[in-house]
Amino acid sequence: MRSLIEFLLAVVITIVVIMVIGLFLPGHGTVERSIIIERPARHVFDVLNSYKRFNEWSPWHKKDNAASYTFSGPETGQGARMDWSGNEAVGAGSWEILESTPTSLVKMVHRQQEGRTGTVTFDIGSSDLGVKVLWRYDVELGGNPVERLRGRYLDSSIGSDYQYGLMRLKALLESSAYPRDYSDITITQRELTAGPALKLAGLVEVYSATDFPELAVGVEDTMKALNAFVERNKLNVTGEPQIRVTLKERYRLGYDVTLPVDRNDVPLRDEIEAVESLGGQVLVAEHVGERRRSNMTFEKLQAYATVHGLEFDPAAKAVEEFLPDREAPKVPVDATAAAGEAAAGEAAAGEAAAGDAAPADGTAVAAAAEGTEEAVMVNVTRVYLPLGLPPVAPATEDGAPASGDAAAGEPVPGAGTP
Repeated sequence: MRSLIEFLLAVVITIVVIMVIGLFLPGHGTVERSIIIERPARHVFDVLNSYKRFNEWSPWHKKDNAASYTFSGPETGQGARMDWSGNEAVGAGSWEILESTPTSLVKMVHRQQEGRTGTVTFDIGSSDLGVKVLWRYDVELGGNPVERLRGRYLDSSIGSDYQYGLMRLKALLESSAYPRDYSDITITQRELTAGPALKLAGLVEVYSATDFPELAVGVEDTMKALNAFVERNKLNVTGEPQIRVTLKERYRLGYDVTLPVDRNDVPLRDEIEAVESLGGQVLVAEHVGERRRSNMTFEKLQAYATVHGLEFDPAAKAVEEFLPDREAPKVPVDATAAAGEAAAGEAAAGEAAAGDAAPADGTAVAAAAEGTEEAVMVNVTRVYLPLGLPPVAPATEDGAPASGDAAAGEPVPGAGTP
C-alpha cells in the first residue's frame, strides 16, 4: 500500500513540475522554412495569392485525396477563402488571405476547427540564385502550460510538412515551359464574340542578308485588297484586322489577315475566304515596341496562363491587331546641364569663327534648357492568346487520332485547372 501511495505521489509531483515548467515556456510558437525557386517573383506571388492551385503544391493534399473544398470571396488577394473538411490526418478548417503585396508578401489566417488559429506568412524576396520564399507560421499558445509544452515541439511536428510543400511549389513552377516574367505588362481575360469576317493570306519575302521580312508592309498590301473587296460588295467593317503569323523563316514571313465585317455571304474571289473572327475566352495585352518582337508578349501571355491554371493549345498562334503608333515616354532632361552644354558649344564655335558674334537672345541656350525634342513614336500591337483546347479528333479503329496529331488535345504541362 505504501509503495502505491509513493508511486501516486511521484506522479503528482512530476505533473506539477511539468505544469510549472510549462508556465515558464514561451507563449508563442513559430515554424519557418525557406526555398529558392528559379522563376520570376510574379509567378510565385500569383500562385500563392490564390487558392485555385493550392492542392497542386499543398503538402496535405495527398494525405486525403477525398477531402472536400469550398471557395468563397474573390479569387485572388484579400478576402479569398478556402474551407476544407477531410479525414483525421487533415482535419477541417479554413484558410483566408488577410493581405498581399505584389511580388513580396502574402499573409493568411489558418483556422482549425479542433485546434489553433495561426497566422501564415509567405515572404518573397530575391537572392543570387533566384527567388527566395520563406513560409512562416505563427501561433499564440496562451497561458495553458500543456499548450506551451506542445508548442515546444511545433517545429518538429509540422516543419517537415512545410518543407515538403515548398518543394512541391518549386517543382510546380519550375516544371512550366513558359518562364517569361509578365510583371511589366497588363494582362486581362476577355470573352470575345465571333462574327462574320473575310480572310486573305499573304507572304513577305526578302533576298538580302541584311534585310528582314517586314510584317507591316505585307499587311498593308493585304488590307488594300480586302478593303477594295469590301467596297465593291458594299460591306461594313466591324472591327480591327486580326493578323496571325503562319510561317516564320529567316527570309520569308507568311501570315493571314482576318477582317471582321457585317456579313460575308457574297461571291468570293482573289483567294479571299469567308470565316469567323476570333471568339471565345482570350488573354490580351499590348506590346509596345517593334512589331517583330511581339512574340515576347505572346510568350508572357502563355506564362500567365500557365501560372493561373488556364488551359490553352500550345500550338496556337498569336492573333494580333495593329493599333495606331503611340508617343514614347519622354526622358527628363536636366535643364542646367543642357544649358551648360549649349553654352560650351557656342563658346567653341565663337573661337573657331572669330568675329562672329554669338546670338544675343540666347535662343540656343533657351531651347537646350527646355529640352525640346521631336516626339518619338513607337508601334503598339494588341496581342491575343486564345484559351481552351481544340476538339479532340475522333479515334480510328486502331485507337489513333484521326488527324494524326496525337498531342492536339493534350493540355499544356502545368497549365491545367486543379
